[in-house]
Amino acid sequence: MSRMIFLAVLVLLLLGACQPQVDLSQPPEIRYGEDVCTKCSMIISEARFAAAYYTEQGDARRFDDIGGMFIHHTEQQEDVAQFWVHDYETEEWIKADQAFYVTSDQLHTPMGFGLIAFSDQERAKRIASESNTMVMSFDDIMMSFMDGSAEHEHSDS
Repeated sequence: MSRMIFLAVLVLLLLGACQPQVDLSQPPEIRYGEDVCTKCSMIISEARFAAAYYTEQGDARRFDDIGGMFIHHTEQQEDVAQFWVHDYETEEWIKADQAFYVTSDQLHTPMGFGLIAFSDQERAKRIASESNTMVMSFDDIMMSFMDGSAEHEHSDS
């Protein structure tokens, strides 16, 4: 009996070693024009609006709109290793909890959330003043999706 348990544990360890390891400290790769949004199944085509995260288990989730990522997370409540967003102007990846957000109905994003991110607070403030809105933190944005106050124009249900 103990030999069977040993063999079962050994098989599980070998199977686990065969799975590719994901670097959770880096954003998931998005192939623009090919990969589809986890939330709405539309093709992701614009980096400046795209977002992504890895679950704690290493599963990648990719989105065509930052708001879609937050809605999906609110609905699914997955354990997230790290959220990622793109800087609206430079299109570079940013850890979402370090980004500065601007949301406005004047901003047209793929799913209509009107939510964009910046790595630099001054650039975010400039866009916010042009849109007559304010800069928000990751926690502010997360709370607005959790409490249902975030709105968007496009319905994907």
